[in-house]
Amino acid sequence: MGLFASKPAPYADGETSITIVGAGLVGSLLAVVLRSKGYDVRIFERYGDIRAIPSVGRSINLVATVRGLRALRALPPDVCERLLQLGTKVTGRVIHTTDGEALFQRYGKDDSEFNYSISRYELNKFLLSEAERAGAEIRFGHRLVGVDPEGVTLTFDKGDGAFDVTCLGPVLACDGGGSGVRKALGDVATEALLDSGYKEMLFPKGTSLETHGLHIWPRGTHFLMALANLDGSFTGTIYMVNEGDGATFASLENGGVEAAEKFLEEAYGDALAHLGGAKRAAEQLVKNPRGILGTVRTKTWAFGGKLALVGDAAHAIVPFFGQGMNCGFEDVDVLCALLEAKAPPGSAAPDFAGAFAEYEAKRKRNANAIADMALENYVEMMDRTGDPDFRKAKAVENALENSALGSRFRSRYAMVCYGGGRQPGGVQYDDALQLGKVQWDIVCELAAGLDDPENAAEHLDEAKAAALLDSKLAPLQAELGVDLSTISHHA
Repeated sequence: MGLFASKPAPYADGETSITIVGAGLVGSLLAVVLRSKGYDVRIFERYGDIRAIPSVGRSINLVATVRGLRALRALPPDVCERLLQLGTKVTGRVIHTTDGEALFQRYGKDDSEFNYSISRYELNKFLLSEAERAGAEIRFGHRLVGVDPEGVTLTFDKGDGAFDVTCLGPVLACDGGGSGVRKALGDVATEALLDSGYKEMLFPKGTSLETHGLHIWPRGTHFLMALANLDGSFTGTIYMVNEGDGATFASLENGGVEAAEKFLEEAYGDALAHLGGAKRAAEQLVKNPRGILGTVRTKTWAFGGKLALVGDAAHAIVPFFGQGMNCGFEDVDVLCALLEAKAPPGSAAPDFAGAFAEYEAKRKRNANAIADMALENYVEMMDRTGDPDFRKAKAVENALENSALGSRFRSRYAMVCYGGGRQPGGVQYDDALQLGKVQWDIVCELAAGLDDPENAAEHLDEAKAAALLDSKLAPLQAELGVDLSTISHHA
């Protein structure tokens, strides 16, 4: 028995009880955090319980960064500890060039700054179990077919006819990029799909790839990447244009395994041994399903005090900055703090409208900023990571972070992944977007004349760097009110 009556409908919940639609990563975490603060919580999920279903299909490994993990700080320490045991540490990119070189580009200042590669499937299973353990009731197999936002009334179908669920308390829509709740609300969002897609390609156990790296094979108009799993295998993903001229998913699928094998030998010959051979890799490339890549931007996130959109339901982004989950988790952190302040459990006069409005005001500009940066990173990972001038600039960037000027400069990557938080001066996504543009101009100017990325520290002119930071970067930092000391690898 959960917190709510077991009858299917109608529900007689309280005014500060919360209904969540969607039991994915964000919905499950939101339930755990809300339960820790004393709210009654129920979740309706369209699909069956994934804990009873083997992992199949398009399951890109996720990158968990400190920014997202801060949402766990309201929970008992063991929850975060056990969650991180699901992942492997990733300290930087390993770029596999067309001439067979493997070049390392560090994410942070040194090995003490890293991310976690975590299976989406395993993480979702973990959070579902934590939500149940915390006392949330989860109802699987409930397909949303309608929403009356005035009520709020949700209409579901379990396969035997539609029925209504009336909610006295607010509804939080966490049902992903294709959100049924959002679509039922009318013309509130824009959806922009890339003409490219992706396919999963498993790297079996026994590969000699280094587990601490995000491996990327940039090939100009397509690229392959791989992240380590706990069992020694790697989850690989190939990104490519769906239709058109040249190498596309459509042409390879139509050409069959033999054509795919030839393509892989020409473009990714150095990766085939890690993929279990050309034939095995070609079969995956031809037969595995394609995933969709797109960006959702929503005009309105909050609908009075009755309903709000959270995570991908409000702002789905492409995966090329590894921040989709982290952005959603940061939504949870901000929203739950506002709910606790303005509409605590059992409140006689809960101000959900105020909480939701402030949540939208704080998060919307930042969600738009990380969406833009993720699209920029698509081009970077596909092409620029293999460019010699880009590699030199990245080396100078790391040298500057590790120099005596490091307290005045952090890379855009560090600001995105290790920034954030609710403390004064925290570097938000929009801050990172604005600062990153100025910083890259500075880094490229400092990299001029560098002959070898390995010599970046010796090449760095600290006096010139200090003058550029003072004249170009410091004024913008002051205007935005950021404090670089808040960028920390520790949640």
